[in-house]
Amino acid sequence: MRSSIPPKSFGVGAGVSMSADRGAVIGVVGASARAASFTLLRAGNQVVAADLYADADLARVCRVSRVTPYPEGLIAWLEQTACRRWLYTGALENYPQLVDRLARIRPLIGAQGKGLVRVRDPLLLQEVLNRSGFHFPTTRDARQAHSGTERWLGKSYHGSSGSEVGHTAGKRYVQRYVEGTPLSAVFYGQKLCGVTRQLVGEAWTGAARYQYCGSIGPWPLRSGSQETLRRLGALLCQEFGLVGWYGVDLIAAGERLWTIEVNPRYTAAVEIVERAAQDRSACFGKAILFCKQPITVSAQLSAGLLGQCGEISWPRLADIPPARTQLRTGQPILTAFAVAPNPDAVEIELRQRVAELERGFEAVRATARVER
Repeated sequence: MRSSIPPKSFGVGAGVSMSADRGAVIGVVGASARAASFTLLRAGNQVVAADLYADADLARVCRVSRVTPYPEGLIAWLEQTACRRWLYTGALENYPQLVDRLARIRPLIGAQGKGLVRVRDPLLLQEVLNRSGFHFPTTRDARQAHSGTERWLGKSYHGSSGSEVGHTAGKRYVQRYVEGTPLSAVFYGQKLCGVTRQLVGEAWTGAARYQYCGSIGPWPLRSGSQETLRRLGALLCQEFGLVGWYGVDLIAAGERLWTIEVNPRYTAAVEIVERAAQDRSACFGKAILFCKQPITVSAQLSAGLLGQCGEISWPRLADIPPARTQLRTGQPILTAFAVAPNPDAVEIELRQRVAELERGFEAVRATARVER
């Protein structure tokens, strides 16, 4: 199905919709394909998608499949799907061999396996960035001794969106904790497209302590910091062969910008940067609502949420679970969006919207308990 949204002139979307691809069918795969699919649709492409959810709002604007087993089932899906090119979202960067295998089936927009292996190696990334004068927190193999007087975060090589961040026990590597404001820089190739503040571990969303749960942007930076990020983008492309969309997780601490990790693919912050570039008169945000208690999504609930979505040019809600979805505690339910004059006002509106949604879900649970 084609989107009715007219193409918009914006660097992020236009980067994929080059003249040869305008109107072409692009495949999108990953844990969640909705955000990237919406960006491509807004840029004038057609989309076919495969992910873990097959969200109801995505299904009404393009063909989307819920793939099992995941991610291995993506091979058969791409072999059977006609598309000019394809791209991946999180967390397929953790499966470089699978990415290369898929790239042999259809041309890939994005970094291939060799680049993924290198840029997702935190010890190599530390070496490259330190050598070039960038700030990167001390990072070590978890088997190495680390000071008991400093705070360290344990991480996994296969995590995404903060899902594997926490205590050092049982983790593959450790990174010194840096206190500050979590940010995300969005790049397309060497081009810095924008910066957002990351919402991380916000209790009002139901997220785990270090879990990504939203973005607010544009986020202001000093001119010196902007130049630092432009140099960083050039270095990452040169050293690791990054192409297309990618994001860099940062911590702003005083005058310093600390690079935490690189996400070498379309990131959740892209659609906020995209919207901010189209309308410079306001700030924009999104918050992911996580399930605080188990809930089964009825056809009525799914349809009701779908009716609140609005247009994909700027949705009010997105990532709507289909009917009969059974959500466990800790799983994402949906994404809420907000617009306001400044970042603080955006966060207030997001908090209010999430609280309103929570009240609605609690009413659904209460009704289900009575019916039982």
